Amino acid sequence: MPNDTLSAVLWDLDGTLVDTEPRWMEAETEIVTARGHQWSEEQARSLVSAPMTTVCAALSEAVGGDPTPEGVADLLVATVRRYHREREVPWTPGAYPLLQEVRAAGIPCALVTGSPRTVMSPLLDHFEDGLFDVVITFDEMPEGRAKPAPDPYLMAASRLGVDPADCGVLADAVSGAGAGNVAGARGRALAGGATAPPAPDRVRRANLDGVHLADLVKLWHLAGQQAAPMSAGGGGVLRAGERVTLTDSKGRRHSIVLSEGGVFHTTKGMVRHDDLIGGPQGVVVTSAGGMDFLAMRPILSEFTVTMPREAAIIYPKESAQILMMADIFPGARVLEAGVGSGGLTIPLLRAIGPQGRLTSYERRPEFAEVARCNVITFYGQEPGSWQLTLADLATEISPEPVDRAVLDMLAPWECVQAVGDVLVPGGVLCCYVATTTQMGRVMDTLRAEGGWTEPSATETTIRDWHAEGLSIRPSHGSTGHTGFLVIARRLAPGVVAPMRKRRPAPGAYGPDYHGPRPRNITEHDQWRVAKEER
Repeated sequence: MPNDTLSAVLWDLDGTLVDTEPRWMEAETEIVTARGHQWSEEQARSLVSAPMTTVCAALSEAVGGDPTPEGVADLLVATVRRYHREREVPWTPGAYPLLQEVRAAGIPCALVTGSPRTVMSPLLDHFEDGLFDVVITFDEMPEGRAKPAPDPYLMAASRLGVDPADCGVLADAVSGAGAGNVAGARGRALAGGATAPPAPDRVRRANLDGVHLADLVKLWHLAGQQAAPMSAGGGGVLRAGERVTLTDSKGRRHSIVLSEGGVFHTTKGMVRHDDLIGGPQGVVVTSAGGMDFLAMRPILSEFTVTMPREAAIIYPKESAQILMMADIFPGARVLEAGVGSGGLTIPLLRAIGPQGRLTSYERRPEFAEVARCNVITFYGQEPGSWQLTLADLATEISPEPVDRAVLDMLAPWECVQAVGDVLVPGGVLCCYVATTTQMGRVMDTLRAEGGWTEPSATETTIRDWHAEGLSIRPSHGSTGHTGFLVIARRLAPGVVAPMRKRRPAPGAYGPDYHGPRPRNITEHDQWRVAKEER
């Protein structure tokens, strides 16, 4: 069974640890042009990470068969050896500092390369002693068992005395990354001339620049994580079919669904989905026109405000208040009426957990369908703890008891009695309304019915702040009014709440008022002079 941390790091050489590909391409060009023929950069790049036999055959053909592929191989090796001997080590960005940090932590390292030792030896002579515990080269492998076969990595793990599943592989080519994965190790594919495509147990990254040991361990774990729904954080690398949020330098957000070969078009050119698929979130991708976008999986608050909608939603600031003030707890039986587009349904389902029960009532089928799709998108499936009912709550409410009730509708006061019949003693009722007249009507209805605690009403606003150096001030914009929350708790059957001693303001229930009245307030009482004033 794999460990929780790295037991060893297995390094590919060319393109990962050192950037020797330009030297190979330079040697190919030197061999061909010295014989009066042409060798383009496109031809050279097409052979990056190809087997030596393939490269030499192509070069021999380019020079008309003289020298033969075997003769070309000798020339190519001799030329590259000369470059390695005469020039400094061409470390890739960030590779050498990371290698030193890994070694300082006492983690064994192996160098696993598909190059012959004769080619590598002048380069390795520049390496300081003790950088690698094991070096595996092309020469040591039986015929046909070098990369892309997993044998080199299996041999390296065996010599280090570790389980391949506990090893991390750093490689830039299909042969190296694929061989490491087949050997059972979790790998990291670096963008290079022949970058390995996305695959299980693999994370893609442009290079090792800025990567520390702690980052390497995190990415190693990331490579082994299975896909998960948005509600569980997504899981592992970015994959085709999942939604991500792209944020530009001005803070503008764009929600896209990744697809293989897909593109996102901007005024500054397109962004390729393939540049994100297979890599971690929290990366910057650059459009063809040079605009940078930060790519992240959307968290619940972002998904709520960007998801498809048919009806207005309850915004995150109210959803958070509802979860706290209505005391939504794991395992709760919750009634929701007015499901809309599912903006509150999604956080309610997360709060009650798999042991809870959420019954959502919606009268309009088009709203219910949008809500169902949004819930499935976020959770990956329709949660078993959710029941969506197409019905009018006031007339078709289920008789089953509930612990909490949330009403988001035009006239919640029409459902107060029906909800009160199923809400358990001590249960919480929360009504979300948009206007002050709605707020007053539902509060007076609760007082008039008598089986509720004195209702409270709140409004939630959020003010952003700007902070840069000495410039600290409120932002010019803020999230202001979206609705009011009215909260009351259900009393035991037959119990009536104590009357409030404070009298309402003069005229509050005067002749112009036509709504429900608290049981201790009559029109006559409203205009009668108070006892202490007589």
